[in-house]
Amino acid sequence: MPTDMRALDYTVRMLGTVHEMHIIAQLLQAPCSIDQLSSTGPKHSRRELTVCLTHLTQRGVIERPEAVYQLTPTGKSLQPIFQAIAEQAQHP
Repeated sequence: MPTDMRALDYTVRMLGTVHEMHIIAQLLQAPCSIDQLSSTGPKHSRRELTVCLTHLTQRGVIERPEAVYQLTPTGKSLQPIFQAIAEQAQHP
């Protein structure tokens, strides 16, 4: 598999589902509690949110050292992708 395809596979795996991408986007702004995450963004059940948070934690994208979730260095490294998505949305 070419190197660029491995990079794409890795990136897609780190980003996860659309709901997980919403969580990452929120955490790029600031660390959040589970209540803050559930009150903003797309509406999903608390269970769905917990499952997404668990998946993101298992992949090393987020962590919860205290009562709030925050991005790990791996999660923070995804910021340019979200910035590129935002720029593309401005100029479709």
